[in-house]
Amino acid sequence: MTALKKYQRLECTGLWRSDLSAQRREVILSFGKATLVLTDSQNRVLSHWSLAAVEVQKGRMGEATLRPGAEAEETIEINDKVMLEALLKVRKKINQTSPHPGKLRLIIAILTLVVISSVTIFLGPPAVISYASKVLPNAKRLQLGQALGQRIGQLAGPYCEKPEGTIAAQKLAKRLNSKNLKQILVLPGGRDKAIIIPGGIAILFENMIKTTSNPEVTAGYILSALADYENKEPIQLHLSKVSFPVSLSLIMSNELSETQIDKLAKNALALSPDPASNSLILNSFRTAQVSSTPFARILSNKNSAYLINNDPYPKNSPNLILPDGAWLGLQSICLKI
Repeated sequence: MTALKKYQRLECTGLWRSDLSAQRREVILSFGKATLVLTDSQNRVLSHWSLAAVEVQKGRMGEATLRPGAEAEETIEINDKVMLEALLKVRKKINQTSPHPGKLRLIIAILTLVVISSVTIFLGPPAVISYASKVLPNAKRLQLGQALGQRIGQLAGPYCEKPEGTIAAQKLAKRLNSKNLKQILVLPGGRDKAIIIPGGIAILFENMIKTTSNPEVTAGYILSALADYENKEPIQLHLSKVSFPVSLSLIMSNELSETQIDKLAKNALALSPDPASNSLILNSFRTAQVSSTPFARILSNKNSAYLINNDPYPKNSPNLILPDGAWLGLQSICLKI
């Protein structure tokens, strides 16, 4: 570098100390190839500082305190104006030729925004929402599901968490053996539809457990809700019901603000997804090896007859849904501990 060659032989004396508790001592400061070199009067090297990292604090009388980094305790005080001027010029030259990660990130962000804007113009917001749901890493999907579930619990809960009931809920999730079901949570109150959120989380309501003596009915609420999301991931459906910038935030940073999480949570509580076709619902029961008749009998719509007449297990579910003890534990999940 030209600047370094120009000042290669420049040196001055200064007062150096290795840390805050050390005594100051006179040393010689000189330029290396890309460093400042500190030596003692016997020409023994005491320290090397990277020129690019040196911090300079100017004083009122022309003196300056130098540090090898912003948080370093090691310092050297100099009064040589020529050395100080040279140091500032060399650092400026180094910074001009060094890569700037911040600028690169800004350029990438701008290019990404241009691409997204172009896609939005030509394909419309649904394409961007679909893209946002697909590019979200699994770890972030799980993290989003946990944050969304926590906010839903704050808005409509708290969740029912009696220990034996929580254990039984996890047994039920395992029994249903669905790749889209990892956890079951229960909220107090009553609804006619379970909520499915990212990360394989199904949220039931108290009435789906307490108003029946048959665990196949409770399983039915979950399986029918899972069927509603068979052709569209939960994150995609929830994103489609909130403002478009939420999808952009996921694409740009894989992160959502608390305000955006709050919007998604309120939407999830109010959302009534388009019901799945009878064949999809029936397939959900067939895959989980659960009889559809008990659940169909509590429905008051035209689907009841179809689910009863085409029940894949008309006699009984081939495998026990829950042992009696676990079922009683699940039914008591909302009782005060």
